[in-house]
Amino acid sequence: MKEKWRIIEKLLSEEYKIELQGSYEGWGAGYDPRYLPLTERWAKGELEDIPEPAKKPAGVVFYLQELSKKPEEDILNSIRHQIEYLFTTDLFLWKLGQREFYRFGFVPTNFLVLYALLESIRTDYRIIQKHPSSQPSLFKEYETLLRKMDTYYPHHLFALGLLKGWLGKEPLPKDLERFLYEYLRAESKEAYQRLMEELFGKYMAYIERSQDLNYIDLLLEEARGKVKSEGHKGRIMTDLLKKLPESLQAIIQEYKEGKAIDLPEEKRREILKNLRNLPDWMKDYIKQMSYINIAEKDLTFIGSFLPKTLEVDIEHRGFLSFLIKGWEEEKSMPQEGFSLGRERSQYEGAYRVREEEFKAYRKTLSKVLPYVEALKKKLRRLMPSEEEMWGGKHFYGKRLNHKALSVEVPLSRGRIYMKRKQEVKKELAFKLLIDISTSMKREEKINRALEALILFSEVIYSLRMPFSIDLFSDKVIRLKDFSEDYKMVRGRILELLHRVGGGTNLEKALLFSYEDIQLFCARRHIKGCMIVFSDGEPTRGLKGQELKSLIDRMKAMIPMVGIGVGLEKNYIDYYFEATGIKIRDLSDLPMAFTRIIENQARRLLSFQ
Repeated sequence: MKEKWRIIEKLLSEEYKIELQGSYEGWGAGYDPRYLPLTERWAKGELEDIPEPAKKPAGVVFYLQELSKKPEEDILNSIRHQIEYLFTTDLFLWKLGQREFYRFGFVPTNFLVLYALLESIRTDYRIIQKHPSSQPSLFKEYETLLRKMDTYYPHHLFALGLLKGWLGKEPLPKDLERFLYEYLRAESKEAYQRLMEELFGKYMAYIERSQDLNYIDLLLEEARGKVKSEGHKGRIMTDLLKKLPESLQAIIQEYKEGKAIDLPEEKRREILKNLRNLPDWMKDYIKQMSYINIAEKDLTFIGSFLPKTLEVDIEHRGFLSFLIKGWEEEKSMPQEGFSLGRERSQYEGAYRVREEEFKAYRKTLSKVLPYVEALKKKLRRLMPSEEEMWGGKHFYGKRLNHKALSVEVPLSRGRIYMKRKQEVKKELAFKLLIDISTSMKREEKINRALEALILFSEVIYSLRMPFSIDLFSDKVIRLKDFSEDYKMVRGRILELLHRVGGGTNLEKALLFSYEDIQLFCARRHIKGCMIVFSDGEPTRGLKGQELKSLIDRMKAMIPMVGIGVGLEKNYIDYYFEATGIKIRDLSDLPMAFTRIIENQARRLLSFQ
């Protein structure tokens, strides 16, 4: 048995001029450490072109357990497929295509449904050109995949239709057949251009149909009661469902055990029409939930067509990234002395946390994700950042005011032009102060504070506003400075869960953080706002009326908001009075955040 693997390793190593190893741990690809920074930036879509040696892995690890029951010919072609995939695809284009789809308002993974499948076919097309005898083996692999596929979303079926056409299972329309074979024969960049120019418009219609079906699937899922464990989601979806006419509610209840595709077409159209008439905040919510849901379904689909030799990471907006590993020489290790650098995982390298901590962060982030985009929209309305600002009604100018035409033309006044206004830069700095004392362990208050912190941080960071994070108990810890990039600090946020304990010295924390934000804002000539997450029960330092007086004096100098967490007796209302807010659950966070923005930002920012 060992001899068989050695022969396969030697054969493919000579063919592709790379190191090859069998492993019981899984698939993997390692790149030359000398080029690793360039390779990583290329995979992230930050660099369009890098030297050829940096694009090809120095070594590949194949998964023995997955391959051991296959015939030798199938094993050879399975490994060959993974190596050839890395040699022929351009990782820069994987990210670029996702960005293009995102700009059009689609989930980035919609692009990968089509692109991953086409790149997989293009890889095997090249293998068959070099090794014609490999065709039966490669086709058999796809036929096995097709039998396992369970999807009815139109954009998935469209992609699978191309695969079935290539396998000769279903005829393709002439235009698609011509596109497919031109794509397969083209180099990466030319193939990508053909896809975006010739197929994007046609594919877009299938994505939009999938979105419509997914809205109805979310309602059916709510009717089945499968989301009740997710409290905030269940309540909002229940309210959304009840907003529909009773006749449509009855239809959803009737078909709740099925799928959206099972409903009659006219009923689906009627439901979608009613969804479009919902209040804006409900429409935004179901769009966000559909965004996440479709991304999850896409990931399940494309998992069969991604390179197994590379690990992937899904970012919070639905972007998929490849995680690149170096191929390190370890003299102490067997198998010709080479291994993928596993001692330091991608989580420790990219996020400075262990894998289990990274997953905990992602889990918390997924809870607040539905609110992120909606809150960003509210902030953008309060703090516009356009380079050009046009407005007013004037008798002359270069740009028409289309809203004024219907009034000004009939009256013959002629005030139909807009003029450009000089932009006034608007900037606001935030100081987030988080209580990590022992009392925050009760009622899982610290988990609520963590959710709030991630929600605030993701929104503020995405809008490029400066912010700092301090933790406090009986001492104060600076988690993030104003000058630090939040991407480099995300891993540290989970330190909250490990640092909980000690007394509560709110006085010390307020003085420390107040001085920091005052100094920062004075240097930048901007306004600032402090947000304090706590149960408001001090055990050290000033208490009672003395602490309340200190907070009042500070509030006269800088806006300060206290957010209390939990159901127990809470002192936030007493110490912060009108600027104190209580939250019981994650679902209260968006409203709390909105109140902060609406009550503070308009007063803080100049709209000259």
